[in-house]
Amino acid sequence: MDQVTKGIHEVYDTREKYIIIGLTGRTGSGCTTAAEILTTARNKLKLAKPHILSSNANEARKFSIIKRWVENNWVPFAQVEIKNIITSFILEVDKEKFSSYISECLEPDDKDRREKIKSLFLEECGDEYDIHRKERLILKKREIKDINERHKRTEKFYFTDLPPFTEKLKESLDSFSTKNYTKVFQKLGDNIRSSGCAISSQFAAENIFAISKRVNRLLKIFTYKSRNEGSETFIVIDTLRNPFEALYFRERYSAFYLMALNTTDSTRQERLQKQHDLSASEITNLNKKESNKFKSKFSDFVSQNIQKCYDLADIHISNPQLGTDDFSYLQWQVAKFISLIMHPGIIMPSSIERCMQLANTAKLNSGCLSRQVGACITDGSFSVKAIGWNTPPEGQTPCSLRNVYDLISHKDDKAFSHYENNNIKFRTLTREIYDNNNTKERLSCLNGRNVSYCFKDLKNDLDKGENQVHTRALHGEENAFLQIVKYGGQGIKGGKLFTTSSPCELCAKKAYQLGIDEIFFIDPYPGIAESHILNSGVNVPQLTMFSGAIGRAYHQLYEPIMSEKDEINSILKIKRSNYYQNLKEENDKLKKEIELLKNKIQN
Repeated sequence: MDQVTKGIHEVYDTREKYIIIGLTGRTGSGCTTAAEILTTARNKLKLAKPHILSSNANEARKFSIIKRWVENNWVPFAQVEIKNIITSFILEVDKEKFSSYISECLEPDDKDRREKIKSLFLEECGDEYDIHRKERLILKKREIKDINERHKRTEKFYFTDLPPFTEKLKESLDSFSTKNYTKVFQKLGDNIRSSGCAISSQFAAENIFAISKRVNRLLKIFTYKSRNEGSETFIVIDTLRNPFEALYFRERYSAFYLMALNTTDSTRQERLQKQHDLSASEITNLNKKESNKFKSKFSDFVSQNIQKCYDLADIHISNPQLGTDDFSYLQWQVAKFISLIMHPGIIMPSSIERCMQLANTAKLNSGCLSRQVGACITDGSFSVKAIGWNTPPEGQTPCSLRNVYDLISHKDDKAFSHYENNNIKFRTLTREIYDNNNTKERLSCLNGRNVSYCFKDLKNDLDKGENQVHTRALHGEENAFLQIVKYGGQGIKGGKLFTTSSPCELCAKKAYQLGIDEIFFIDPYPGIAESHILNSGVNVPQLTMFSGAIGRAYHQLYEPIMSEKDEINSILKIKRSNYYQNLKEENDKLKKEIELLKNKIQN
């Protein structure tokens, strides 16, 4: 390899040798399958072109480019499974205490049943529990002084010893009831983020990142090993469901990407019923758990919140049900994005990604305190016609710029409505919540942040009921539609709508009425817009779950580090005749000859 080629490889060295992927998604969305694809060896990863690409010739050409790249450069990932990290915390608890805790979780009101569960658990897992607990405590206390030996034993513990033991725990828990494992491990994860201990829910803020920090120790071992051996460090973390854990790794590693797996509600429900034997009510409870609907004082810090993880994701992968065992589309997406991480700009973004990136950027203009949503409307050829985000009507003040104490003191009346400034019951409730001694004593904890408030929340509290009508903001899709009317734009019948959420019932009706042909969305809206509005009548728009890179990843994956032409020409040592350069050289030569002739004549 010549020095120029070595130099080009050196430019890409960081991207090609160090990647951390965090997977996120609801149960049943495909995180496990995506992890299996990422950990597949190069000679076993056989990319097959999914039929979904057949209708677009350029997308099919992109497949050929990625396939060629993968066949020459694919590196299998090492997998860090969060369930094994949780098991490591379990082993720090005395066996008797843990078995008692499990029996109380599963049968809180039946003493005889609890004793039976405890004895069965100890009988099935007790001996192995003791063996692995001993090793875990040795590693925790760092009794092994030689760093290489400690790393070797840590790697063996987490990647060889723990996985089969975790499976044994799963089998033991599911032997009492087939749904116990998921429920129990979710609770244990919440406990660890609360207290740093698997069986205690006592909250202490310093433990929020307890799971993340343990994963991070493993990442450092891989990094140390790769530096010494000059090998690649490709790691997939399966699965991050707490948004703060995702932020933890993003802030520490520029090579970290949060990859979100998603599928339609109907497909996911079918998978959960078939693969996990869950009833409709159990799926509802699972959705509430994974969306942090079971609110507690500290649940935002310790519980799962998949919706927030979707909002943070760098890469979105849709996992439709193409067939019972057809994962060609999922495999193609994973391979594409890993190739782009390793070699940015190897292919260009799709029209769909370009438009969703606009919607994703637009959402940052929103002053909503709950959730920012962006929307982009195009014609049938992806030509942009309008951009929108959730915000109050023009001329009204966004919620994030208003201060509740300005409302209470009538300091900035123009920022508030006539209702807010004059309704006695509303103002009384506002003062009760914000103008009391306990609240005022805690103002210093905000460190100067603006004390904004959500009108809808207070109005619903006042009315003692939920009502979305009370929101001050136009929805992102609604705002985009109105921009076209406001500024005299052209009709959008047959066009496309891109939204970082998915349209609610009200916006779905507007999209239907305007003749939108296709709606691209990231996260399904928890309502009946699809089943009740969009799947009705004769002009049914197509609903398409977004797949692509957005936000910072859009630039990181699609901006080439080097010009592709320069890169290829340098490596292949392509030499081309440069007409203008040759002409200049010939001109310079003639000038010199003329000067020589002049000198001869003069002499």
